[in-house]
Amino acid sequence: MIQMMKLTGKEELISIIKDRIKKEGAISFRDFMDMALYYPELGYYTSPKAKIGGYGDFFTASELDKAFGELLGKQFVEIYQKLDEKKFQIVEIGAGKGYLAYDILSFLKNSHKDVYSNTEYVIIEKSPYHVDLQKEILKGFDNVRWVQDIIDFEDESVTGVIFSNELFDSFPVHVIRKINGKIYEVYITLDQDDNVKEILKEPSEDIKRYLRELNIHIPEGMTTEINLDAADYIQKIGRKLKKGYVITIDYGYPSAELYKYYRMKGTLLCYYKHRYSENFYENVGLQDITSHVNFSALNYYGKIAGLELTGFTDQAHFLTNLGLMDIFAQLQEKGDYESYERLNRLKTLVLPKGMGEKFKVLVQHKNVDSPNLKGLEILPYTSERYKL
Repeated sequence: MIQMMKLTGKEELISIIKDRIKKEGAISFRDFMDMALYYPELGYYTSPKAKIGGYGDFFTASELDKAFGELLGKQFVEIYQKLDEKKFQIVEIGAGKGYLAYDILSFLKNSHKDVYSNTEYVIIEKSPYHVDLQKEILKGFDNVRWVQDIIDFEDESVTGVIFSNELFDSFPVHVIRKINGKIYEVYITLDQDDNVKEILKEPSEDIKRYLRELNIHIPEGMTTEINLDAADYIQKIGRKLKKGYVITIDYGYPSAELYKYYRMKGTLLCYYKHRYSENFYENVGLQDITSHVNFSALNYYGKIAGLELTGFTDQAHFLTNLGLMDIFAQLQEKGDYESYERLNRLKTLVLPKGMGEKFKVLVQHKNVDSPNLKGLEILPYTSERYKL
């Protein structure tokens, strides 16, 4: 973490952050990150600006090829058949530009008309900019609606699947540091020159409880993240689901791997125009700030809300189980330029040490008798790194 730094970026947002510090005193890094990402109309995610793709700051799997959405669609068809309910919902949290929803819905409409006709596709999206993009790209489908937050659903009102792709990594996090055997939380204040200055304060009881409940013991000198918002949100998801599955696709690790000594600086990174840095105080409101997901926490706190663990794997195994190699074979058989271009893009989804291994898939279920799914048929052999 940077100890002292001049804030740069959107001047209006910087002024709001500084005014809050001057009025309230030091604020937690979590609150700073929340404002930088989500302050109304000025935050990174809430402002009208391209964030994903070639003109944005990062790529997602849904940007690379339609096969990602088609394979997810296959998994949703199996869930539909397994639940055998008249009312079926697919709830996507944070749909970006809407490409993934488009690919899923196109697959269902073209290949599984019975599933499509009985499915309501609900998008949870807070960004007005992204809602406009999504409505334009999805205008050819008649079964899509939008809500602002998971709390807009009644408790136990969703039957089907609630899923997200790169959601939890963007939640604001508390930053903690261990010094002389004691845990402190990082707060930010201003020095006499109006620069950001980090100070250490006693952590909240919520942070202490999180560390205790997940049995987390971080090494001496480590600076790392605690995502209390994710722990709260997975419980909200669990309470809204009546019967079905929660599928979370994101990058991260279980607790035992996330807080290893070789991650002494934590996992926080910033992305700005496809370049990454560890300077959280520049390009405020203009750059993404992310951290790795603690999948042990999603599993633990999901159980509190009735979500049982179905399985935990990586993206490569998940997509391969669902038939990605069949798509590879079909493209190789065609042998034309477009097919080879698609093959190269698709390889990115499953490459070891790349997206295939970096991205994990956590599947949880509620009120399902035989919950096993095709996507979890063959699991990674490195079981210790996948132990929740």
